[in-house]
Amino acid sequence: MRLRLSNKQVAGVFKATGDLLQILGESRFVVMAYQNTARTIDGLEQDINEIAAEGALRDLPRVGEAIAEKIQTLLDTGSLPFYDDLVSQVPEGVVAMLQVPDVGPKTVQRLWRELDITSVDTLKKSAEEGRLRALKGFGAKTEERILKSIELLRSRSDDRTPIGTSLPFAESIAEGLTAEGANGVFERVSVVGSLRRWRETTGEIKLLAVSRSADQALDSFQNLPQVAEVVERRADAATVALIDGPTASLRLAKEENWGTSLCLATGSQGHLDSIDSRAQELGWRLGEYGLVELSADSASDGSIQNGPSPGARQRQFDCEESLYEFVGLQWVPPELREGDGETDSASSRNLPDLIEATDIVGEVHGHTTWSDGKSSVAEMADAARSRGYRYWGVTDHSIGLGVTRGVDAEALTEQRREIDAVNETYAAKGIDFRLIQGTEVEVLGEGELGLSDKVLATLDLVVASIHSGLRQDRQRITERCLRAVHNPNVDILGHPTGRLLGRRSPSEIDLEQVLRACAETGTAVEINANPERLDLSAEHARLAVSLGCSIVINSDAHRIAQLDLMRYGIHTARRAWVSAEDVLNTRPLDEFLALLKRNRTGRSKR
Repeated sequence: MRLRLSNKQVAGVFKATGDLLQILGESRFVVMAYQNTARTIDGLEQDINEIAAEGALRDLPRVGEAIAEKIQTLLDTGSLPFYDDLVSQVPEGVVAMLQVPDVGPKTVQRLWRELDITSVDTLKKSAEEGRLRALKGFGAKTEERILKSIELLRSRSDDRTPIGTSLPFAESIAEGLTAEGANGVFERVSVVGSLRRWRETTGEIKLLAVSRSADQALDSFQNLPQVAEVVERRADAATVALIDGPTASLRLAKEENWGTSLCLATGSQGHLDSIDSRAQELGWRLGEYGLVELSADSASDGSIQNGPSPGARQRQFDCEESLYEFVGLQWVPPELREGDGETDSASSRNLPDLIEATDIVGEVHGHTTWSDGKSSVAEMADAARSRGYRYWGVTDHSIGLGVTRGVDAEALTEQRREIDAVNETYAAKGIDFRLIQGTEVEVLGEGELGLSDKVLATLDLVVASIHSGLRQDRQRITERCLRAVHNPNVDILGHPTGRLLGRRSPSEIDLEQVLRACAETGTAVEINANPERLDLSAEHARLAVSLGCSIVINSDAHRIAQLDLMRYGIHTARRAWVSAEDVLNTRPLDEFLALLKRNRTGRSKR
C-alpha cells in the first residue's frame, strides 16, 4: 500500500524543488513560486489529500495550474518527475551541502559555480585553507561559521532524529496497531525508549506491545503503510525501515510482566543500572525476564547468563509502580529517567510534583495575520479557548525583523481596537476568556529594540527575542541580550539560544550570565514548545529555575494547529524537574499579570 503523503512531506518536496532551482540559477520568480507553494501547503489546516480529492488545489493561495498539476502527480504517484530531473542536474555532493546549517541555496550555488566545490568534505577543506575568501562577501568569520556548521552537522549521529519528526511517526504506528487491536491482535501498545522519555532527539522508534498471537502481531506491524521494508524479524520482535523516516522496532511482552518490560524498554541505561543496583542489595537482579534471584541464577560477576535457569526464583510485575515499590523507590516519571539523581530522590520519596498539561491556563506568545500568522485574532482566540485556555497573548512580530511583516506603533493601536472588540464579544456572552496584547519585539544588532520604550509601555506584556545576527561572537551577543533583559519593558525572554534542532546550532550566548540577569531583573524565560526549537532546553530550564528564574511555556503558534505543540514544551519542562509553581502561565490572568516585571516594579501596563 502506498503511503499517504502528509502536508509536511509535500511541502518538503516543493521547498527542495525551489532550492534546486535556485542552485541552478532559475529566475527568482520561478523559485518564489515553489517556495510560496511550500509555505502554503505547510500552513494548511486541512489535509492536502482532502483538498485534492475535492478538486480544490487551484483554490489554494499562490498555487497556479502548473503547480497544482504537480501537487496532484505527487499525491497520486508518491513522486514528482520534475523534481527528480532537477536532482539529476546537480551533483549529489552539492545537494548534500544544503544539509549544512546556515548554508542556503544561494551560497551553495556560488560555492559550486565559482569555486567548483561539490561536497561537504571539499567545503570543509576549502574553509580550513582560507580559499572561501576568494568569494566576494566571504571572509575569515564566514569560514569560521561554515566550519562550525559542518562540525554541528557531523556531530549529529546518523540515527538521531528530532522529536518533532519521530514522535508523529511513532504515534501513527501505534495508532495503526491499536486499530488492529479491535480484531483481537493487540491488547496493549506503548511507545517506549527515548521517545517515552521525551528526549529532544531520538534514535530508532521503539514500541512495546502485548498480543495473543505473535505472528499476527508482527505481520500487522510489518504490513503498515508507513513501512518500506523489513530489516529483521524474530519470534517476538521485528525491525522495519520506514518510508521517509527512521527505523522502527516492535517487541512483544507478556501481560504478567508488562511493568518490568515497560521499564526496561523505556531506559535510560543509567536509570536501569540504578534500579539493578538496588535490586541486587535485596538479592535480585534486573533482567529482561523480570527480577531473578541472584543466588540461584548468576554468574561470578553477578550477571544473568542467557535468561533465568529453570529452577531460578523470578519476580514479575504487571505494572511499573509495583516494580519500583519492590526495590524501595517512588515511581519515577519517564521524563526523569536519565540517571541524574532521580532514584536518590525516589528513594526518599522526594521527587517533585511535575507540571501537567492541565496546569497551563493560557499562552502569551502567539502570532496572527497582523504579522506572519495564518489566522486572525478572533480565530486564534477561539482556538485557544477551545483548548481550555482562559487567556491568550497576541504577540505579533515587531518591526525590525527583516524576514517577516512587522507591526509598528500605528498598527498596534489598530490591533488593540480589534482585540478589545473580541474581548467585548466574549464578555457580552458571559464567556470567561480574555485576549491580552503584547509583541514579540526584535532585539536588534546592539541590543536596542524594534519598538520604542514609549510604545512598549502601552502593552500588556513584551516578549523580546533574537532572530538575526545569531552568529555574533559570545561577548557581543551576550551583551546584546543583557541590554534587552535589563529593559524595564521586557517581561519575557523568548527562545534564548535561537537554535533550530537539526538545522541551526545555538548562538554563542553566555546563557548562564543571561539567566542570572533574568533572575535579578524579574524577566521570565520562555520554554518555546515548538519541537524545532525546544528552547530553553531541559538542561537550561533546570538551570534557570535553580537560579531563581520564572518560566513561561508557549507554543509560539503561527497557525491554529500549532497550539497543539504545547505538549512538547510541557514534557521539556518535566524533563527539567519543573513544577507548576515555577511556571507563570499556570496562574489565572490577574495573578499572571501581577507577576510580570512591569507590574512587579509598580509600573502601569497602559
